[in-house]
Amino acid sequence: MTAASTPAPLPKLAVIAREAGVSVATVSKALNGRSDVSPHTRRLVADVLERRGYPRQRLKPRRGSLVDVMLQGLDSAYALAILGGVEDAAWRLGVDLVVSAVVGRTKNGQPPPAWLDRMSARDSAGVLLVRTCPTAAQRSWLADREIPVVIVDPRRKAPPGVPVVVSANRAGARAAVVHLVGLGHRRIAVVTGRPGVPCTAERLAGYREAMAGAGLPVDPRWEVCGNFQRDDALRATRAMLGALPDPPTAVLACSDAMAVGVFQALAEYGCQVPGDVSVVGFDDSVAATHITPALTTVRQPWSDLGAAALAALLSGGAPARTELPTTLIVRDSTAAT
Repeated sequence: MTAASTPAPLPKLAVIAREAGVSVATVSKALNGRSDVSPHTRRLVADVLERRGYPRQRLKPRRGSLVDVMLQGLDSAYALAILGGVEDAAWRLGVDLVVSAVVGRTKNGQPPPAWLDRMSARDSAGVLLVRTCPTAAQRSWLADREIPVVIVDPRRKAPPGVPVVVSANRAGARAAVVHLVGLGHRRIAVVTGRPGVPCTAERLAGYREAMAGAGLPVDPRWEVCGNFQRDDALRATRAMLGALPDPPTAVLACSDAMAVGVFQALAEYGCQVPGDVSVVGFDDSVAATHITPALTTVRQPWSDLGAAALAALLSGGAPARTELPTTLIVRDSTAAT
């Protein structure tokens, strides 16, 4: 690091204390993330640093503080795995968690208004939102109080300036198609997730990139929507197979739940997996090993997403986007043509 890029040292504690109107000991506690410093005092110290040209992130996050975690619901393996990752990281970092679910409390999946009042009363040090996004008013409320927010796997485009932690969806889909191409498949279909969801677009982009990279054409009739639902994937695959004179020899289902629907549709048409059609899923959920044949799928690092999100929240300067790698898990549902 050059001298020009080396951050300037902080002013003496006495200078910060005098300008903030607090004691030197209090400034020291604020700079070192002590939990016995009130949010108001921390803001006073942060204001001094900002006036002197230092980022507010020079204050370490409060240790031993509460962090709010809000999920769509607690009834899925995905949610529990992410929450487990958050909990493991919280234990290591000395942070306590308050967990809430929005299912049944709102119509649009956004945090309910009363949530902010409750969070304010318990002096939350930060917010992790799993698959949900705050409204503009909620973002403004949080920003005014300098409460950091990180979103895990947002179900729609994240608001500007809000850090997100996601899986490498595009790379995962690309790896799945490369695997199928390596087995000799040329007619490869894709069953996509719900329109408008970021990971849907990313996985579809990965599929198309891999097909183009292999010099393979993509028939628009090979791209069907399953909305991340088994029954929708069943209907979409059934319709695709009935409309094509030469059906695909392989299918990428952009979730394991949809892969189950693909299996059912193929069985209705008398197709064997993988003898007639190879199938790849996405997620590596429990379903992947509970169906026959066992599903080749793209594993998402669910617990790691939770741990990375909490680390980003407490870092004081989370990057705009943190992307964790996915892994292709090869099982029995894919075979050479």
